[in-house]
Amino acid sequence: MKGIIKAVGASVLMLGLLLCIGIQTAQAGPVIKISDESWLMINYEMQLYGQWRDVGSGPDRSGDTTDIFFRRNRLSFRGQVNDTFGFTFAIQHQGDKRIQDITVSDIPGKDFDVLDAFLTADFTDAFRVRAGLTKDPLVREQNEGCFFPLSVDRSLFAYTNLPRANRDYGAVIWGNLFDAKAQYRLAAMKGNDSGNDPKSQLRYTARVHITLLDPESSLVYRGSYLGEKKVLTFGAGYQFEPDAVFGNVAAKTLSKDYQAWTFDGFFEYPTPSGTFTVSGAYLKTDFDNAYKGGDPDPRSVGENGEKKGWYAKAGYLLPNKIGPGKVQVFGRYEDWKFAQLSGVFDQKIKWWAVGANYLLKGQDLRITLQYSRTDYDKEDPANPNTQDFNTVTAMLQFLF
Repeated sequence: MKGIIKAVGASVLMLGLLLCIGIQTAQAGPVIKISDESWLMINYEMQLYGQWRDVGSGPDRSGDTTDIFFRRNRLSFRGQVNDTFGFTFAIQHQGDKRIQDITVSDIPGKDFDVLDAFLTADFTDAFRVRAGLTKDPLVREQNEGCFFPLSVDRSLFAYTNLPRANRDYGAVIWGNLFDAKAQYRLAAMKGNDSGNDPKSQLRYTARVHITLLDPESSLVYRGSYLGEKKVLTFGAGYQFEPDAVFGNVAAKTLSKDYQAWTFDGFFEYPTPSGTFTVSGAYLKTDFDNAYKGGDPDPRSVGENGEKKGWYAKAGYLLPNKIGPGKVQVFGRYEDWKFAQLSGVFDQKIKWWAVGANYLLKGQDLRITLQYSRTDYDKEDPANPNTQDFNTVTAMLQFLF
């Protein structure tokens, strides 16, 4: 408990310093006009984390770990050639960080890569295309914008097993129907590709949502619209890839298909007393019991392998300013069962978090403080990666 109190105190101090530094800086990114129809926009977006966890990085995970790192540090270029054709290109640096989703690493991890690179073609509102390296369209939670989550970040576990930050190469066809009361997304993407695939097959995805109040007409959702909309949306998706993994990699036998499905709902309603947000989803990813094959493909197990679970989250945006900004409090709860996690079969995790956002310029300049708890169903004293832990996170978000 003393460690948690110290971490919260340090986080609050760091947030105060960050507030003093950043309060006057956020503004829109520059737009370069090329012609009457064409333009180029340059954006810099970052999330700086200060994080503490009550476990260490050694073999027995004794002690605790404190870290400061960029969760996201992104430079993006968005352009429009004419009314129909455009593009997005984004590069991102992450790390150096020791604290991962459920582990603490001895060596800081880092990543610098091309995050997005795709062309857009908007023929009509009902028929649009993205082609290139872009987001997988299945799960609402991961299609909420990286810089628009309700809590400090989106779910740690509502991912499929794509290796590139929930991105893949391929094409997404999408559009809005019935005055944007309905939206569809269809995709054919590369899917698994490690050299150990039974066959080289595409991954196919279909998603649809129905919006009963104000429309969510963009391909990017938000974890909160901060009282700007009245939203009630229900969505569902299905994904399939044949011959995705081997149940026995060494022998290259037991070819297994992959499939996943999800259901979700989102509600946000502004009132004179404040804005209320409630959201939840169920996700199941299935590799046809590949984990029972004796030597399963690593992609079929672990955090993003075969699993099922759900999350629920809620937020309340206070109606009046506190100082120069607004306060939004939030909480979330998640319950997941994994086919195999950290060497444990049928492992379950219960994860919950509470926190607050201090919104100085909407999402463009935001400070977040969050406490979270991770509880394992099967704790093994001989396996330090099955021990419960606490995490405190402070975040400064800045968009330009």
